[in-house]
Amino acid sequence: MLDILRSTPLWVYAVFLIVTYFGVMSCFRNHESKRSLQITPMIFVVISLSSLEFSQGMAIPLSVYSLGLLAGWFTGLRFYSYNDVECEGNRLVLGGTIKVLLVYWGFFAWRYFNGYQAAVHPELANEVSVVAWSALGAGLINGLIIGRSLRLLRFFKAQ
Repeated sequence: MLDILRSTPLWVYAVFLIVTYFGVMSCFRNHESKRSLQITPMIFVVISLSSLEFSQGMAIPLSVYSLGLLAGWFTGLRFYSYNDVECEGNRLVLGGTIKVLLVYWGFFAWRYFNGYQAAVHPELANEVSVVAWSALGAGLINGLIIGRSLRLLRFFKAQ
């Protein structure tokens, strides 16, 4: 286990700290802008799509990713409940929740696990089952992020 941590590049630790910072900040009362709710899911989707393995074609990874995305999206719409949201112009004032931190950590852990497995077992990286599980996990986590954003964007439409 210590060898895994020693051989991890420093930039991975920096990414983990950034993800953790934004996740911890969401645990406390904070402000969300409309723009951030629109841009954040796109950033995560672009990162995930760029990391999908297309060596055996695009059909399987994209279809499994889409299924995971839809499942995460609907789960995110149900998973996140906001009772203490106040709208101040173009910003929402949210009470804190640990759910965002958990989803961000899930995204990081999934990406780290897939990168580790590809480095340790490169011969398995192109197998259909590995590609499908990777795409499903990425889609599910991104769906949760999109579901949260859509749930919060509804507060702007209610005005």
